[in-house]
Amino acid sequence: MATVRVGLATGMAALVLVGLASLLSVLYISLGAVVQKSHETLFLEKVHTFARLIAEQLEVARVAESRTLELELLDTVILNGDGVYAELIGPGVQLRSALGPSGIRFPEVEDVVFAQNDDGIFFTRRSVVRPGGTLQLRLGFDERLTEATFGKAKRQMLWILSTGLGLSAFAASISGYLLARSLRRLQAAARRITSGDYASELRLPTPVREVHELSVGLDRMRAELVGANEQLRTQIREKELIEERRVGLERQLRHQQRVEIVGTLAGGIAHEFNNVLVPITLLSELVLKRLPEGDESRADVTTILTAARRARALVKQILAFSRDISDLAMERVDLRSVAEEALRLLRPLISPNCKIDGRYEPGGSAVQADRGLVLQLVMNLCKNAYQSIGAAPGAITVSVADVELRDAERAGLAPGRYVMLAVRDTGTGMDPATAARIFEPFFTTRPVGEGTGLGLSVVQGITESLGARIFVESAIGSGSTFSVFFPALPALT
Repeated sequence: MATVRVGLATGMAALVLVGLASLLSVLYISLGAVVQKSHETLFLEKVHTFARLIAEQLEVARVAESRTLELELLDTVILNGDGVYAELIGPGVQLRSALGPSGIRFPEVEDVVFAQNDDGIFFTRRSVVRPGGTLQLRLGFDERLTEATFGKAKRQMLWILSTGLGLSAFAASISGYLLARSLRRLQAAARRITSGDYASELRLPTPVREVHELSVGLDRMRAELVGANEQLRTQIREKELIEERRVGLERQLRHQQRVEIVGTLAGGIAHEFNNVLVPITLLSELVLKRLPEGDESRADVTTILTAARRARALVKQILAFSRDISDLAMERVDLRSVAEEALRLLRPLISPNCKIDGRYEPGGSAVQADRGLVLQLVMNLCKNAYQSIGAAPGAITVSVADVELRDAERAGLAPGRYVMLAVRDTGTGMDPATAARIFEPFFTTRPVGEGTGLGLSVVQGITESLGARIFVESAIGSGSTFSVFFPALPALT
């Protein structure tokens, strides 16, 4: 029977592929379970903390005396707490937030674990103790956002592990090829020596330690036979170089591992920081409502509330690529008023070399959007335009206009009426290769330490969450124009 011989590169690639496939399967299952459990734990902690805070606020005497404040607290569950159901029942009280879906009913038994009844809602209850009796706060929170989050994390993990498997197999093939090539060269040198060419060197410059040591040993034997002991000093120097290279590679590996650990911790810290901000925001809003107009403390409380909201916006940026924006306050928004507000905030921060103006068509259409997110979108686009201009004289123009799109006029947009928000600058502009990558997370053309590469990525995330589309037109030396198309709402009758 003929012996089947397999090439070294093919054999190494096959062994690595089989071994890593088994290992990565185990890693995917175990890490997936850890990721899912961590997301579920974070969800439950957030839900119970939020429910406890709402119950404590409902026990406050001022809130108990006002049905309006009670309803506002119930509405807060829907608006700021990922809630879909909020109800307060008890002796003489039967209140339910009208912001949640009407078809939801509280079950007889509240949920204890995540996804207990496969209905996509986590139901929990809290007792509200008042002088007139004990009420029951019933809340329901949307589990689908958390399921989508760890589902996305699992898909990303699978993609990363699969990519690592493919790269490992490719690296094994390359390593096998290099090793085989080194062995063939060693074989050729040995044949020349047997033919009488004793000056041929057997020492090979190869990164494979075993092959290198074998070639060095054979060459040492050759040198002793022909009196060429000078080769020993060269061998020592080469070993020193190999050791220096190994130390450098180990240092790079340790640095990469530290960066990965910091990235993981940043996501966890962002979640925990968001949980800390919830009571700060809620209690600040409650204190602000209690303070009478003209009270000197209102300014301090307003400052606290503004800082908490800015911190929450920063957390949204950190988490923008691992979860969906879930607390949108969708309403009819006039983009012209939002753009004008953004310009009022930006003008004091813009240096005199840059002019910033707004151009708006009167009596335009409104759009369905979250006003705060639209304001952040305009601010980010204007900040990007200002950075493009730099210290040179320039101008930024923010315009809002109604447009009617025809068939295939804009890729990815159906024909119809839109409101276009455009930010134009006279900066340096971009070549097509740069313009194609500007929305990639962490991509930036600025020097190291002067930009995170998140600004335009957040802009794209906000645009998509609002059901809009963004386009960029730019050329070197001609500036850039970012155009965002929002579907226009019908006029109010």
